[in-house]
Amino acid sequence: MVRSALVAAALVTVIAAGCSESTASEATDETSPTATETTRSAPPPPTPARIARGTVRVTPVRGTAPKEQLPPFRASRIASANYPAGLAAAPDGRIFYSELWGGNVRVIRPDGTVDPTPWADVNADFRIRWTRYYHGGLSGIAFDPEFARNRFVYVVTQIPHKRTGLPSRTLILRYKEVNGRGRSPRVLFTIPASIFDNTYSVVFGPDGMLYVPSGFLGSRWPEGKDELHGLRGKILRVTRDGKPPGDNPYGGKAPRAWATGFKNAFDIAFFPDSANAVAGESGPEAHDEINLIQPGNHYGYPQHQGAAPARGVTPPLFDYGENRTSPVGIAYYSGTRHAALRGRFLMCENHGSGMYALRIDPARPGRLLAMTPVVPECTLDVVQMSNGSIVFSDSGAIYRLQQG
Repeated sequence: MVRSALVAAALVTVIAAGCSESTASEATDETSPTATETTRSAPPPPTPARIARGTVRVTPVRGTAPKEQLPPFRASRIASANYPAGLAAAPDGRIFYSELWGGNVRVIRPDGTVDPTPWADVNADFRIRWTRYYHGGLSGIAFDPEFARNRFVYVVTQIPHKRTGLPSRTLILRYKEVNGRGRSPRVLFTIPASIFDNTYSVVFGPDGMLYVPSGFLGSRWPEGKDELHGLRGKILRVTRDGKPPGDNPYGGKAPRAWATGFKNAFDIAFFPDSANAVAGESGPEAHDEINLIQPGNHYGYPQHQGAAPARGVTPPLFDYGENRTSPVGIAYYSGTRHAALRGRFLMCENHGSGMYALRIDPARPGRLLAMTPVVPECTLDVVQMSNGSIVFSDSGAIYRLQQG
């Protein structure tokens, strides 16, 4: 969710250090209350049946989408922030946000004040120090669906290469909240990273699984490989421990993959109680997209982009054409505070017109019915709070949506 992090800015000369999957950081795990004990004589669990490939037919809209009549909205500033790339709504009304290169997870209290002490210092925990500023840093945050019981919070960050200072790997992390602070960070799994198009979101779906959109920049997959190879260029679906759930649509060929063929899907939001979701996509030169994400479907990259028909490729709901706006954060709005937005997806554009309301009929999700601008300040992320308010961010502040 950090498309505007394109310009290198060497501010200081520091030593960049990372960590690998095999470091002690991964071993600093809390005792999970969800763990179950097994004995040597216990039979292996049955292999679950694969989830079937999605079959919703998509009718793409190109260039200009219809608009609907909405009441006027405005952005009310809550707090200044240091590049708040990721937002998350705590069940108790707190707003969690990440500082992209600062590496802190911070908290806005329900009364609107910012806790001066970081909830977690991810950069310090993993010895991360950025000297070059591209598509890397701390971004997405997600609360476990059973947070009230297990206190788990998930975040995603890149770590820099020791020699180049550029993003080297992505860490999918789990913290546990203890006395209002993030403790015992655990690396669930890692994803390769590069200068551009990495991994910026972690999102829980209606099924309780963790979904991770991973980017990939390249003209073709490594020699002798296909789009199922590796963890990049996909929507990944894993358990809360980062493991393959066993029923993903590609089976053993790509056990963590849910959908394939993405250059950079920054964020993902689900229809309620559905396997279908919506995500933006940043194209390589043009043809940014809004996609209906279905299990087992292929979305074209790197061989194909945009709405032109292609065999075996699911077309986008919306093809931006030559208009490059970089769709980033997205959330489904189910609240009642803003009745005109209920049932819409709210999506931020990093280089475009800010927040849009996307109207898609969940009974017929293969067509975008309306795409209506809301406010210009939403350029990074957006989240619905438990009280139905809508909170969003740009590079310097966090806002709440107000009507009128």
